[in-house]
Amino acid sequence: MKLILCLCALALAVPAAAAAKGPTHHLSHAATKNATFACKALQAQDRAAFARSFGTNHNGRNALGKCVSAQARSKRLHGATLTFHNITVSSAGTIANAGASGCQFTSSGCTVTSAGTLNGRLGGTYTSTWTILWQQSTSNGQGGFCAPATGTTTLTVPALGSLTKAEQGTVCEVGATGTNVEHVLQNGTFTTTGGTGLLSHVSGLGSVTFDQKPDGTVTGAETFSTLTVTL
Repeated sequence: MKLILCLCALALAVPAAAAAKGPTHHLSHAATKNATFACKALQAQDRAAFARSFGTNHNGRNALGKCVSAQARSKRLHGATLTFHNITVSSAGTIANAGASGCQFTSSGCTVTSAGTLNGRLGGTYTSTWTILWQQSTSNGQGGFCAPATGTTTLTVPALGSLTKAEQGTVCEVGATGTNVEHVLQNGTFTTTGGTGLLSHVSGLGSVTFDQKPDGTVTGAETFSTLTVTL
């Protein structure tokens, strides 16, 4: 997973840079070595996206060098602020609670919770709570309804910590309304609100989608348009 591998690389990089002692050139060498490790980990996940984000020539072939030099100069990674773009985290889970009976007729709406796993080599988990205000619904144009919704999602990776996001969007039924139909989140956005561990000082924003099937399974994707990590 792009986000996890990237942050894992940073987590491994911090101790070496922080502990480096001696002449300035030793610090600079450590910073460059750690920046190279972090940048290569990011590049390995999506070479095309990496080239677009960091490359400055016509084909983006100088992206790795530009990434390394930029990160190595940034306070040698210790206490540095590193910003990444277009990082996507995908997940798969199940509905834990679909809301109280008759909640669609109340002003407080229906609160739906889900939990599951994060896709990627390191793994991790997520928990999510969404409140859907069905009393404010509009037509989906297919015999069903859409309604505004707000949510809170926490991504947890044991080796790194957790990241919590405040989310909002529109939940729509797919097709005609019914007691057990597919729901999707449209126009979803989020901002980070806090974290723990290495993610204690992380800020970011982006877009979010999910697809809840009639059998209660949920797949989702969250794309950080910007993700800033302060080490």
